[in-house]
Amino acid sequence: MRWIIALVAAATMNIAVAADSNIAVVDMERALFLSDAAKEAVGEFEKANKSDIDKLKSLQNDLMAAQKRVEKEGDIMSEDERRALKNEVEQKTQEYQFYGRKLQQLEEKWKQVLFQKQSPELEKILNEIIKKEGYDVVLNAQVVIYKSPAVDITKLLLERLNEKK
Repeated sequence: MRWIIALVAAATMNIAVAADSNIAVVDMERALFLSDAAKEAVGEFEKANKSDIDKLKSLQNDLMAAQKRVEKEGDIMSEDERRALKNEVEQKTQEYQFYGRKLQQLEEKWKQVLFQKQSPELEKILNEIIKKEGYDVVLNAQVVIYKSPAVDITKLLLERLNEKK
């Protein structure tokens, strides 16, 4: 019986302590990638990979043009023309997928590098916010099931990050 009373008392105390805690939620990755510094870095990334991006866009346009051609002229094309067009589409599709994967890998690597480079500054600003606002617990927004907008400090972190620039 004492054990049950102790358990209920402990649970009640934990709830009371949690109610008095100042809790916040932050999405550091979102704050970073919406920042002015990230926007500049995106421009640099696009400039550095312009040829691959242009090639991907060109292939996309070629594939759409081939699709339109099939829709318009498919019924009147000879078997050889259809086969040639099909081969061309397959080749361009493979190229498109290659350049798409390549750019996706480059983007992922770029994001990791940017996050690692900016993490110390991001953490410094976050710690300043935590100390100033007196938060007891700050949770990663990506692992929280539900959060009230009132406890989300991502926007505040983004504003402070942009001010530091």
